[in-house]
Amino acid sequence: MTTAHAVDIGAIERELRQLWKENAAEAGGQAVTRALTLNLVARATDSATADMISAVVQQLTASHPNRTVLAVVQAAAEPWLEAYVQANCLLPSRGAPQVCGEQITINARGAAVGQVASLVLPLLVPDLPVVLWLPGPAPLDDPLLGRLRGVLDRLIVDSRSFTDPAAGLLQLATFDAAEHSGPGNGPQAPALSDLAWTGLTPWRELTAQFFDTRPLLPYLHRIDRAEISYVPADGKPNPLEGLLIAGWLAACLGWSPLSDGISVQGDTLRLHLRRAAVGVGPSATRPVTVEISPLLPNHPQITQIAQMAEQPGLAALHLRAVDGVTADFSVVRADEPGYALTTAQVAGQAPVRRLARCEQPGLADLLAAELRLLSRDRTFGAALKMASAFAAHLE
Repeated sequence: MTTAHAVDIGAIERELRQLWKENAAEAGGQAVTRALTLNLVARATDSATADMISAVVQQLTASHPNRTVLAVVQAAAEPWLEAYVQANCLLPSRGAPQVCGEQITINARGAAVGQVASLVLPLLVPDLPVVLWLPGPAPLDDPLLGRLRGVLDRLIVDSRSFTDPAAGLLQLATFDAAEHSGPGNGPQAPALSDLAWTGLTPWRELTAQFFDTRPLLPYLHRIDRAEISYVPADGKPNPLEGLLIAGWLAACLGWSPLSDGISVQGDTLRLHLRRAAVGVGPSATRPVTVEISPLLPNHPQITQIAQMAEQPGLAALHLRAVDGVTADFSVVRADEPGYALTTAQVAGQAPVRRLARCEQPGLADLLAAELRLLSRDRTFGAALKMASAFAAHLE
């Protein structure tokens, strides 16, 4: 169904019904399940991104069968508007029903881009959550967000693609605070998800596991220094993931940024904070330093971790407590892809090391994890607020 001037919503719904009839017929008597769990609206500005989104949506069908409305928009082009439908089905296992989702793709160019939101709204399945996924460097500036904001339950972005990480974090934090500061301070839609934060889950879990044991728990609130190393994508330093991890540590452990909260030396950031001193008095504090630095090709540590250039992202996290008995805790990406070496060492004791799974989830896995959330991720909100406080000093 194609037209250069208008899109018939009724025709789209008729084509969807016909598509389901055809799928049932092709199944040869095997059950075909149309169990949609959400509306997923996604925006692409080029064909490569559109293909990526379609491939991810296909993978999501197993865990989150949905109606996807994919808007492919190109503002600088001759006016054009078209739409077509497709089913996203997975090959069923023996005896199991075939599960399918639906995808409606809207191609809009030139002046027709302004019609996209009015086309998306009537295509949403009633009484199902509405999620907007905006990949790209400036999602909060997207006109589609402004038009759909009132019906959204969740907004998904990926801050790793921001061209200005500091400004982007500040913008995200402002959006998150505005969306959840209504009457009575109750949560309001849409909740905010950041795939960069989701990708840090394995690192956060491995770090937290150090302090699940009673002997090591006392050192958690005695940490005085944190060192975060990362491998830049395309060799361009971007401290965003380090800022999010630092924000998480600070929010969870009650660290407060100092007024001169950041110093910069080359590509290395040093965050200056304070924490409550343990066992001294209610008003006593100790300084905390967090260092975030890239591992560039000439860095001595680069030789210790295999395939660094091909695996951008966090490389190492080291925590040190020197308040009382010295203790060190580290998570370092291992030579074997998908693993990290964790080490806990308390002065006077033998180090405890283990090789643990630390895989970088694929895009479909990251999205699936966020789609499982039924409410706002308060841990992310607190970490984002603290990370944006650091980022403010970089503006």
